[in-house]
Amino acid sequence: MAVPLIAEVPEYRSKELSAKTWPDLARLFEKPEIGDAWWCWCTHHHVASYSAPENKQARTRAERAVRNRRQKEKLVKNGQAHGVIVYANEEPVGWCQFGSREELPRVDHTIHYRNLAPKDKMEKLWRISCFVVDKNYRKSGVASTALKAVLESIGHKGGGLVEAIPVSKTDQGPGYMYTGTVSMFEKAGFKIIAPFASGRTTTVLMRRTI
Repeated sequence: MAVPLIAEVPEYRSKELSAKTWPDLARLFEKPEIGDAWWCWCTHHHVASYSAPENKQARTRAERAVRNRRQKEKLVKNGQAHGVIVYANEEPVGWCQFGSREELPRVDHTIHYRNLAPKDKMEKLWRISCFVVDKNYRKSGVASTALKAVLESIGHKGGGLVEAIPVSKTDQGPGYMYTGTVSMFEKAGFKIIAPFASGRTTTVLMRRTI
């Protein structure tokens, strides 16, 4: 089946992740050349660290793919995984993961974050952690559509402080830009708080309040 030209796609639609839409996310992640999503399944931020016992049982990416898919599906069915799926002509072409601090605790356990954590412990804290876009739809507004839908969803859930750690520079290709780009978050009203990590890929911590 030929892939439609982007110009022929009238508009993108989005749906929130749920047990009902889980098969759509699975279909997206199983597409060829989708990046690390095929084995990670966006489970990286759900666990505090790789030292967790379950992470030692799967060594190869193929083994991790099986384990992570099973884990993700379980989280979805238990209402412990959130995100937005973007569609073009009813076909899933993009994804953005978000969740509460409790749902996505990984960054809390990194050295870079310790001095940047919010001081107000009472304010609800949300995180936007991952983007996945079908290679045939990249640079066509899929990620921006997903981000807008995520922010709307967070607003419907009561809002709060929203943070992300997008890429400001990388020389390792689009696969290393899965956290989004600074320019995209700036257009969505986010402000840079501080540098986060530097090297071949440089990231910054950004926040905005919903």
